Amino acid sequence: MNSTPITAAAAHHTELPTGLKALLERRSAWPLGLPAPNAAQFERILEAAACAPDHAGLTPWRIQYVQGAGRQALLARVLAHPLAQTEEARDMHGKYTAKLTTAPLVLVLALSVKHHPKAPEFEQMLSCGAAVMNMLNAAHLQGFHGFWSSTPGALGDILKDVMGFGAGDQMLGLLNLGTPAHTPTTPPRVQPAVFAKEWC
Repeated sequence: MNSTPITAAAAHHTELPTGLKALLERRSAWPLGLPAPNAAQFERILEAAACAPDHAGLTPWRIQYVQGAGRQALLARVLAHPLAQTEEARDMHGKYTAKLTTAPLVLVLALSVKHHPKAPEFEQMLSCGAAVMNMLNAAHLQGFHGFWSSTPGALGDILKDVMGFGAGDQMLGLLNLGTPAHTPTTPPRVQPAVFAKEWC
């Protein structure tokens, strides 16, 4: 067993593997346009989701996606939905339009909890988050960007109904994939010392 202590100085003097260097450069970007991942690249992104930690192998994440003209068709169904006719929802129609049609590939995300004696709901939700993060990383490593966002107002409930998700499913937002319209800036990164320390 290697008992050499891990130090910040040692870490900075270690040459990073290519994959890790790329991973540390990942950041979200908006708005996103073409090109989007092609069919083969998108398949790799979905395969990355399946690599997420998943206690009891329940696969609690559920994904439906739209691209091309399908985005406008989905938007039309959303804006015509009864829940989209309230004054509050009408004020959000612009946001609904941007979230569903700006990026070329839009994934609608949900959590499908299964009752299991060894995998409580919070573990299944964490597993879903890991699956989405894996997809973001897989997109980034193939030269694309992603933006994971909420479904504001009634949008989550509308999408759940329009897209036929299960009655017990919990909506987890939208994952937009594509190419940034402009070069994204790298936001300041919090230093690891802010959130991690050695116990002694």
